[in-house]
Amino acid sequence: MAPIIEFSSGRPYNIVTATDQNFNFSTSTDRPNAVPVGTATNACGFPSVPSKASPTGAFQIPCFVDINPADGVFTGNLDGNLGRNAGIRPMTVFTDMRIGRTIALGERVKVEGLVDMFNFINRFNVADVNTQYTQAGTPTAAFDPRQFQFGLRLTW
Repeated sequence: MAPIIEFSSGRPYNIVTATDQNFNFSTSTDRPNAVPVGTATNACGFPSVPSKASPTGAFQIPCFVDINPADGVFTGNLDGNLGRNAGIRPMTVFTDMRIGRTIALGERVKVEGLVDMFNFINRFNVADVNTQYTQAGTPTAAFDPRQFQFGLRLTW
């Protein structure tokens, strides 16, 4: 018997807005603002979106129009106030096992039977999640389910 058991904590990921609000010509780097639930729509018309991944309960896309009406000075943050790698994927548990048995059929001839089991407890392991702020943390891919592999080896 040869077991391989791996426990892994969830890996971090960036929660992004998928829009280019900070004018850096990239939609894959802009992060949302973490705001309290019930925050009003901002000056750009972006509502707050409730999310389990938000530390304050909701996300909102940053607005470039956020200015102080008294002096016209920009007071917003185009990068969002949510830090990098704020989301955490679920933990994974991998359980693999190999069972082998050698049977002698004579002085020089041997047969070895092998059974390999991958994910033998058949746990649903999330491989990747949605990173967009409206669906942050929703699984989008999974690792393989339980699989078996059988083999015979003849040596002489």
